[in-house]
Amino acid sequence: MKKNLLLGGTHKKDSILLVYLFYVWTFVLIARPQDFMDGLKPIRPALSVGLIVVILYVFNHAIYKNRLIDNQQCRLYLYLLATMIISIPFAYYRRGAFEFVFTKYIVIVIYFFLFYKIIDNTKKLQGLLWIACVGTSMYLLSALYLGEMNSGRLQFGEMLDPNDLAFFALSFLPFNILFLSKNNPWWSRLLFLVNIAVSILVILMTGSRGGFIALGIVLIMLLFSRPRTVKFSYKIVVAAIASMTVIYGGATIDFSRFKTISQIKEDYNVWDETGRLEVWKKGFEMMLNDPLTGVGVTCFSEAIGQKRKEQGLQELWQAPHSSLVQIGAETGVFGLILFVLISYKAFRIFGKLKSTSKFEQVFKIGEVARIGFAGHFVSSMFLSQAYSIYWSFYIVLSAALLNLCRQANVATK
Repeated sequence: MKKNLLLGGTHKKDSILLVYLFYVWTFVLIARPQDFMDGLKPIRPALSVGLIVVILYVFNHAIYKNRLIDNQQCRLYLYLLATMIISIPFAYYRRGAFEFVFTKYIVIVIYFFLFYKIIDNTKKLQGLLWIACVGTSMYLLSALYLGEMNSGRLQFGEMLDPNDLAFFALSFLPFNILFLSKNNPWWSRLLFLVNIAVSILVILMTGSRGGFIALGIVLIMLLFSRPRTVKFSYKIVVAAIASMTVIYGGATIDFSRFKTISQIKEDYNVWDETGRLEVWKKGFEMMLNDPLTGVGVTCFSEAIGQKRKEQGLQELWQAPHSSLVQIGAETGVFGLILFVLISYKAFRIFGKLKSTSKFEQVFKIGEVARIGFAGHFVSSMFLSQAYSIYWSFYIVLSAALLNLCRQANVATK
């Protein structure tokens, strides 16, 4: 009985309504429908749906037995949250740091822990990943249709610049491969093939060099690694889609930006005092100056502006442009160590599932998650995305897969 529950059965008292509302919440958080449906903005869908999910969970919490404290990834995530909270009293802008943690990031924290609690078998997990892939595709199609090309770069939405848009498109791209098998209806396989093509096209149209490098890593891992999930026929299809996307989308892609990767020494980010290398250097200096607390969550821009003023330079409020620099400067050395450790463990968990899991569904998800997380992490090295829902999604996914693997192994003994 326990084995069936892990594979896809339901508890006798499982709240189907709660599960489906959690899917809706996932769609809202990832796909941001308010960016392409203006009528949704006044109701704040992420907050509204989230409140309903929390209320329903409170009434059904006894059904879900997964203990957060028993999972190492969940414990480490709690420690990271603690470093963020501890940084608030010492922040350059205490009110801003407090409001971010307790009015914005708290939504991601609640989502993280409800994900771990509610998504307790592979059927629910596959359904959630289906929603994430479809939601991503809807957003990207809206970007292609409603977005604008500024200086040869695709831009869409209020929250994502072209680099962030590429980061978003890349984060869920490999999960589409899970739904290409013959077990899925033809229309579903076609849908996810289109999703892959759209994701690649958007990444290239954004002109994001970090996104381009990360996409290359993902494609190399898909085509040249030997995961059981990515069959040889899938590799041919992905290679064909990538080639066709470049050929037929060539007129909308500014390849000159990608060529500058080989001329990096001439880029202002390398030699200019306002470039990224100098910003990263100042970020690590701030971390070492405040190793225990950092400059406060979301306070990097204020801190670097103040330090530039103290040095007699133009007072510029600059973004960190790197998740590692961001988390280290804003939460201190312990925050950086925890962020890297959690990410490393997630990558390791995804990779070990092939040898530790007794169920095909579990290690298949782990294989594509490993590829996706590699691209996600590389892309985040060039973006201020340390607190993004996408990183947290991968971390709680690793926690959920580890839990499913352990329970499945116990159930089959």
